[in-house]
Amino acid sequence: MYALQLKQCMASIPRDRLVILESAKLRADPVTNINKVLRAAGLREFENVDVDAAWAAFHAAYPDFEQTGWRENGEYEPMSEEMETFFDDFYKPLNEELFELL
Repeated sequence: MYALQLKQCMASIPRDRLVILESAKLRADPVTNINKVLRAAGLREFENVDVDAAWAAFHAAYPDFEQTGWRENGEYEPMSEEMETFFDDFYKPLNEELFELL
């Protein structure tokens, strides 16, 4: 599914300006990674960003975020083996297509 989105981006954005980030890296060092995106877009980088204040502003603006089913920290109940096999099989060809693009 990401491959379809990536193909659409690649149709409009030159490859040297397209930045693909792993969410774990973005969470671990948001300022560095957001600045990587800004540089690729030819925009001015952020300086002296207070990440804790940014998260506080996010939670103030979207107080019900965690109630939507999404989790900031990615901690969810484990899924059954049957469900895991289903998703592995479903996403395998989609992931292969994505990896070919990357």
